[in-house]
Amino acid sequence: MNHFKRITTCLLLLCSIPAQALPDDRQQSITIESDSAERNNKSGLTEYLGNVIIRQGSVLIDADRVTIHYKDNKVSRIISRGTPASYQQQPQAQGVMVIARGEVIEYMLVSDQINLKNNASLSRNGTLIKGERITYDLKNETWKAKGGDRANQKRIQLVIPPSTQEAPTADSNQETQP
Repeated sequence: MNHFKRITTCLLLLCSIPAQALPDDRQQSITIESDSAERNNKSGLTEYLGNVIIRQGSVLIDADRVTIHYKDNKVSRIISRGTPASYQQQPQAQGVMVIARGEVIEYMLVSDQINLKNNASLSRNGTLIKGERITYDLKNETWKAKGGDRANQKRIQLVIPPSTQEAPTADSNQETQP
């Protein structure tokens, strides 16, 4: 494997931000607190306004405004807006907090996906990704980030913390030549 491929492989492994919904989270009730709420049974929407806090197991959503979409009498999508809105979860298996922020957070419960828009950031265990748009797949533990057009900031930013692993031995650093 050439040097470039080795570096790319290491970066991809370091940059993966695994988070998995706890099986217990889905089995727990959703608790919502807000200053006001309005339900429209015909459209299947409920809107919460003012200091909205949503909890379900280890999941915590904090926003100024939240719209909950229902499909077949079950929550299918939660759209949170704020300056910024935040989503956090501490999966029991990893024991590490996952924190997502953005002016708009779309939590797709059916597909286990979070879409972060406008000043988006995603962090886990010291690794931080920033961009205008970030899509995070909770089930497959993958993410995609895009820069934006705001103030000519068209690039994403990725911060990887220093590794605490031991340095590889001389034997593991040898590369076979064809």
